[in-house]
Amino acid sequence: MKFVLTLSFFVLHLILVSQAQQMLGPHSGNHASIYRATFNPSAVAGTKYKWHINAVAFNTTINNRYFSYFRTDALFYPIKTPYTSSELYGKSKLTGSYTMGGNVNIATDLRLPSVFFDVTKWLTLGVSGRFRGFVQGANLPSVLSDVYTKRLDFGNLVASTGTIKNFTMSQQSFLETGLTVAGVALDLPEIIKIKLGASVKRLSAGRSVFLKINSANYQVRVIDKENAALDLTNASYDYGYTNATQSFSLDNVFSDSYGSGWGYDFGATVELGQIKNDADYRANYIARIGVALTDGGSISYPNSGKIYSGTLTKTTLNQDNVVALGDNTVKALESILPKTNPKTYTLTTQLPTTLNLDLDLHLAKSFFLNATLIKPTQTGPLPTVMQQPQILSITPRFEDADAEFTLPISWIEGNTSPTVGMSARVEPIFIGFSNLSGMLKIHEPRGTFLYFGLQFWKMRKDKK
Repeated sequence: MKFVLTLSFFVLHLILVSQAQQMLGPHSGNHASIYRATFNPSAVAGTKYKWHINAVAFNTTINNRYFSYFRTDALFYPIKTPYTSSELYGKSKLTGSYTMGGNVNIATDLRLPSVFFDVTKWLTLGVSGRFRGFVQGANLPSVLSDVYTKRLDFGNLVASTGTIKNFTMSQQSFLETGLTVAGVALDLPEIIKIKLGASVKRLSAGRSVFLKINSANYQVRVIDKENAALDLTNASYDYGYTNATQSFSLDNVFSDSYGSGWGYDFGATVELGQIKNDADYRANYIARIGVALTDGGSISYPNSGKIYSGTLTKTTLNQDNVVALGDNTVKALESILPKTNPKTYTLTTQLPTTLNLDLDLHLAKSFFLNATLIKPTQTGPLPTVMQQPQILSITPRFEDADAEFTLPISWIEGNTSPTVGMSARVEPIFIGFSNLSGMLKIHEPRGTFLYFGLQFWKMRKDKK
């Protein structure tokens, strides 16, 4: 026990001195192995499941306005925007960044039917698929945030002037299909269990569009009691896209006209000790320590995309222009900013590679305490590097065979206050939020991850 406490303190120290697309709360549980696989692929090995199926699940950002103006398409805005030009401005307003300030982070993870099954007690295989979408921004000026959320035709804006520097917005979406192999490398009952796992992922249907305003002067002009306009002068810009916005079809999924690449995950888990006379269905350890490197890899695009750059003496945006930028970004950019200095889109996008550490303490028969760090391992400019902020999460968890409840408390890089979430599982269904206080308007940010899933399983019956 002294060794376990010493090791626990060491791992917690690593976490406290230290990307955010996991299902915070469910990601820590032993009954969520199929969902933990993207956090640490070794998690699916040596569990109590004979097989585990995900029917459908999603993890997506929304804000507190979502429940006042319920629109189902808002749930999937980051992966829907390349495929439609219908009303996305209004719907995308409802999906809020889960970080404050100049960095925008909106994400969607739509998990397709997937299955993990035991080949033997020691070896587990899995096949999975998910659509992923990111809308990210850096150095977002407050004037653009006000124009986007308050509108130019509601009479909510006041006259102002200022400058914009190094502002970038980037949208990325792709399909990920993966094969996971995990196994128990060492099992000494009541002492130690070591599990290893790896995933290889084929990336397809990749699309990207970005806008950079390197520098510009702005002026908000009040025209009348309801309408205002935004003037940009002496603007230096770059923008580009890999594909024009068009309707979704199955041809998008594996077509050579879209981006493709490969990704990988590696992970290891160590379980120490055992609680005597515990229930057979419960994962039995005193401490579980996991480490994983996930989302390695990149996406390359065909040479059909374009990048434009130039300077503009003056342009004026009204509400129709702002709506158009949300509805069909590619078409709107080409109509607002001149298509000067055209170049072929030759950029490669790096996946948001992260180092994932977690420590799970089994404090009582059904009570666990988890500490998780999700730390990005590479940085770079948008859109060549997908970025997510660092997250530290402390999660008390009640876990039983038929039900589970978590209360994740998360410190997200860029936010001034921790966010408090919750998740609940009853039999095959789970639901949760990463930021309840933001949803209740207690403090910023207003954005939260909303996750929901439907799963099925069969428990393994070990011979005694």
